[in-house]
Amino acid sequence: MGGALEDLIVPMLLLSFVAGFATTLGAFVVLWWPNLQPQKLSAFLGFASGVMIVVVALDLLPTAWQWGGLGAMATGFVMGFIVIAIADLLLTRLTRSTLGNGTMAPLRKMGYLIAIGISLHDFPEGIAIAAGAAAEVHLGWVVALAIGLHNIPEGIATAAPLRMSGLRAWKIILLTVIMSLFTPLGTLLGFGLLAISTEVLAQLIALAGGAMVYLVWDELWPEARKNSPFWAYTGALIGALCMVAVSFIHHH
Repeated sequence: MGGALEDLIVPMLLLSFVAGFATTLGAFVVLWWPNLQPQKLSAFLGFASGVMIVVVALDLLPTAWQWGGLGAMATGFVMGFIVIAIADLLLTRLTRSTLGNGTMAPLRKMGYLIAIGISLHDFPEGIAIAAGAAAEVHLGWVVALAIGLHNIPEGIATAAPLRMSGLRAWKIILLTVIMSLFTPLGTLLGFGLLAISTEVLAQLIALAGGAMVYLVWDELWPEARKNSPFWAYTGALIGALCMVAVSFIHHH
């Protein structure tokens, strides 16, 4: 690893910590907001859905294709889809065994699933910060900004169903703090992987994409539309437009 790249590790790690902890900030929004109404939850989940789909379509998959080609991108994407689907099955059993078959279990499962999905994609996003900084220093900063911006609604999307399922506030905060650490861990690993294999990086990034698409398709969007279709679509549109703008800044 060259000296110039080594000089970037500490500042980019610090930046990754800040971007990662935006997830916890999102959780605080939910905890500060008493009596979260179904319409608000729909808007939050819709917003997170819009953010995730745009991130996958405009950032994760194109980057994976660019670095590893179609094969690496497709392999990683399918792996991500399968990994989160298996996690879904396991969590369904776990939450039903601990909470029964009432309304709380699906909410608890969804919150945990979103947490896993976000952690899975925070890891390669941390890698993306390293990769961006390695290409051009300002790109690392812009990628970190994009990650931080969409980590806030993702923190909301994680915390809202967990809060509604009755999970204690301190446990939600602890969970989001743990989740937030995946971004700097990814950045640290990214600087190491940059010297080894861009194809592995591509697969990791595509894996995150597959995980996020599964989450939106199977969990976020159905739950958002169930509560309030209007607010779900409104939130999704706002989330998508926000991330299109961030992605545009990122790529220009």
